[in-house]
Amino acid sequence: MSKEVSKEINPVIRPMERADINLLASLETSIFSDPWPAEAFAEGLDNSDHIFLIAELDKRIVGYASYYIEIGEGRITNLAVIPKYRRKAIAKKLLDYILGLVKKAKCKYIFLDVRPSNEAAIALYCKYKFYEVYRRPKYYQNPAEDAMVMVRNLDDE
Repeated sequence: MSKEVSKEINPVIRPMERADINLLASLETSIFSDPWPAEAFAEGLDNSDHIFLIAELDKRIVGYASYYIEIGEGRITNLAVIPKYRRKAIAKKLLDYILGLVKKAKCKYIFLDVRPSNEAAIALYCKYKFYEVYRRPKYYQNPAEDAMVMVRNLDDE
C-alpha cells in the first residue's frame, strides 16, 4: 500500500508592489462580498504606515494581507486566501509573519475586524489567542452584518 504524501505549501511572503494592485482588486472581488477597490490598495501602498503582504507560490499570488501600526497597536486590515489554496496554512503563514513584525515593533495589542458569519476565520483567530472585545453595528454592507472586533494581547507572551 502506498501512502499519499501531501506536498507542503510554503509560500514566499513579500511586500506588495504597484504591479499587484489590479490583480489584488480582482481577487478581492472574487473572495469578498464587500471588496476593496483598486484605489484602496493604491492608497495603502502610498501610505508607508500601511503594510501589504503577498503570499506567492510558484510566482503566483495565493493570498495577501495588510496591517498597520499606530500608537503601539497593530491592526490587521485584510487577510485573504484564494479559495483553491485554503486550508493549506497560507493564512497562518501570513498571520505568523504579521505577528512577528508587530511584536518586533513592540506593540502591546493587535486588532482585527471579522464578520461573525465567517466561522473559519474566527476559528483561526481564536487559535491565535484573539478574542472578541466588541461589535461594530452594521459595519459590512453586502450583506449587512456587524463586525466582530477581535484583539490579541501581545504582552502575554
